[in-house]
Amino acid sequence: MFAFITESLTSLLLAGVLVYVVLTRPSLKNRKFVQQAVLGSIFGVMVIFLANQATRIEPFLMPLDFRAGLSIFAGYLGGPIGAIIAGLCGAGFRYVIGGPEIEIGIFMNLGIPAVGLAVSYLRPLKNWPDTRQSPVGYLVLGFALLHIPPYIYYASTSILENPDVVMPLVAAGYIVSGVVSILITWQILNYAFRFANDANHAAELARRLDLARTASGVGLYVKDIGENDLFYDAGMIAIFGLDRDPGPIPLCDVEAALNSEDLQRERDAMEQCWAKGKYQGNANFRATRADGEQRFIRTTWVAEPDTNGVVKRVMGMSVDLTDIREAKQQSQNSRHRLATVAEKLPGAIVELDATDWFNPEFLYISPKCLDIWGYTDQELIADTGLFAKMHDLDDLVTFLKTSKKSFEAGESLYYRHMITARDGKIKWLDHHGGSLIKDGRIIVTAIVLDATHEVELQQRIENEREIARRAQKNESIGQLTGGVAHDFNNLLAVILGNLELLSEDDDPAAQKEMIDAAITATLRGADLTKNMLAFARQAPLNSQVLDLNKVVREAKNWMARAFPASIVVQTSLLAGLWPIETDRASLESALLNLGLNARDAMAGQGNLTIETANVRIDEAYVDNRKEELPPGRYVMLAVSDTGTGISNAVLGSIFEPFFTTKPPGSGSGLGLSMTVGFMRQSGGTVQVYTEVGQGTTFKLYFPAADATSEQRAVPVRDEFHATGSDTRLLLAEDEDDVRKTLVAILERAGYQVTATASGDEAFAVFEANPTFDLLLTDIVMPGILQGTGLAKELRLRGPDLPVLFMSGYASEATVHGNGLRPEDIRLMKPVQRVDLLAAVAAALKIAST
Repeated sequence: MFAFITESLTSLLLAGVLVYVVLTRPSLKNRKFVQQAVLGSIFGVMVIFLANQATRIEPFLMPLDFRAGLSIFAGYLGGPIGAIIAGLCGAGFRYVIGGPEIEIGIFMNLGIPAVGLAVSYLRPLKNWPDTRQSPVGYLVLGFALLHIPPYIYYASTSILENPDVVMPLVAAGYIVSGVVSILITWQILNYAFRFANDANHAAELARRLDLARTASGVGLYVKDIGENDLFYDAGMIAIFGLDRDPGPIPLCDVEAALNSEDLQRERDAMEQCWAKGKYQGNANFRATRADGEQRFIRTTWVAEPDTNGVVKRVMGMSVDLTDIREAKQQSQNSRHRLATVAEKLPGAIVELDATDWFNPEFLYISPKCLDIWGYTDQELIADTGLFAKMHDLDDLVTFLKTSKKSFEAGESLYYRHMITARDGKIKWLDHHGGSLIKDGRIIVTAIVLDATHEVELQQRIENEREIARRAQKNESIGQLTGGVAHDFNNLLAVILGNLELLSEDDDPAAQKEMIDAAITATLRGADLTKNMLAFARQAPLNSQVLDLNKVVREAKNWMARAFPASIVVQTSLLAGLWPIETDRASLESALLNLGLNARDAMAGQGNLTIETANVRIDEAYVDNRKEELPPGRYVMLAVSDTGTGISNAVLGSIFEPFFTTKPPGSGSGLGLSMTVGFMRQSGGTVQVYTEVGQGTTFKLYFPAADATSEQRAVPVRDEFHATGSDTRLLLAEDEDDVRKTLVAILERAGYQVTATASGDEAFAVFEANPTFDLLLTDIVMPGILQGTGLAKELRLRGPDLPVLFMSGYASEATVHGNGLRPEDIRLMKPVQRVDLLAAVAAALKIAST
């Protein structure tokens, strides 16, 4: 009996040990189904062991064993998998050993795990596999009820004497042994789980500690007093940069890496602590790594004394503080530099709490504030109201509102304001600041610079400019007055002389001639007055809606009659031209003046071209004469000649009244000034483009007359991109600023641009690498090859090369007899970006078809 109990308990304890192993196995952690299968297998094998240990106990007729506990917990903890494995192991063993009533044996071996499985569903564990709070009562009850079918079976088939007495006794024996087995197994499993849980917790803590130590860069060392070696873990090896595995290291090697002064100092300090009975402390020392880099190490140590207080071992943790020390040093250097900069700046650094924007609280002001406001930083911080008192009161609220808006928009703030300093001087300050939220408060940090000198300098410059403008105005008035006086004196001399002669001469024919001369002089005086009013924008205009093309056609007829046959008058008129609203007489007078100037510039021989076009001017348009021209729709009238051109020396004066380059008696010098005045009064402007020896183009811009002309032109946003990054353009343009602008526009659109300053240079570039997809060239350039000549030469080498021409002249004025192809595109300067990119895209598209 004793052997039976001992062997059974040993088997149950062995099962508990195996359960502990399963629950603490790292490879099985968090894998519940695998653990259940392993537990079912363990319990199934132990069921077979316990079945072999069964013994017969009087007065029971059947052998008893302790396998019920493992079988039922196989189903309760192992789930379906564990129940099936344990049940099959028990039933299989019973089938193999045979004997009477084998069916009942198999039924019980399968039924007991099934009971455990059923209870696991009815009363599941909250923290599997912790069975300390498990419903053991349900397991016991289920186990007892499982004996009812066998009992009924045996009672009905038994051939024993007194079955009513024997059968209850047999059933009681099985139930009692099974209940005892269940209770013992339950307690063993509880202990196994508790030990496994403690082991897992300890392992997790150790793992976390190891991870934390590794992540923090801390190293562990152990030194036994009297030994020549000390132990270094991986952390210490990494700190000292040693090329070896963790373990014992000769003390001499360690001391060689430490600074000798620091080592001796800390060793003395440690021994003094031991002498006072203190067995823990810390130390700082310098060390030289194996790679020669110096590190700053901090160690915290604990000494282990024996019963007599003599230290036998020292353990410690070390950490590399080099990065922290360097960061601290950098921070100190940065603060020192900032303090130096703040001291040298012509302004003060200010930090304030602006949570209440209209009642800010100043947190810091650099000492430089004394030079600006006349108050010390302590005075300004103590009395915040001093800022408001010194600030221009009319501007203070605007400044605070602007600061608040910049914070809400997340933008930095620049604001210039005026103050009255402590000594009564007026000063101008520039506020450069930004704001952020810190600990729920709005913190504004700014630098305030004294801009008084700059403002005074700007005021002096503006005063000098005003004086210069007045002097220039007086000079213009003097020139204008002199010209008017000269012309009127001449006219008055004619009128006076003829009147005097008329009073003395009785010849009617002579009198009529004198009267006609006086009338002619008077009319010339009227014209002079009208021209002066036009220049001053005071001439009365009889505006009407006009078709500019119609006016030009009629003007061409009388120009052709007025000009010699050696001058060819041509027109290039745009179909669908927008109407304009202006004074017809003044328009015809401007056309006449421009035509006569062109005739004189060509010395009676050449080509005169009049061109019209619709033009949209956006915000990006820049008038080279600095005339104000609101964005919108305009109608352009261009008059071009092939004359001598205008030199730079006189180009800036051609629109001044009475200025002329013609011989005395050949012109009044009021034609162009009258045209400018008329165009200004009409809401337009005049542009001139000229090349010495090539010709001149005057462009007149009239506002379109329909209602849409009053609308602001919307800048064109269409983007034209190159078909690929390999599209290569060759650019020939002699004006540096124009060339740079064109290159910027084309490269931003994705084209590869090679820019040259002349046709000759462009020809040399093409000769060296004839792989360009398009030639973009000005027509008139310095050098041998002009734009048209360059195109001809390049097309001899690349017949399919598309060419895009640009010119400041009307297109017809520069292409006479040049042999350009019909598909060639010509642009007139100034060219807007959208027009340029559209033309390039169109030229490339034509070339590809």
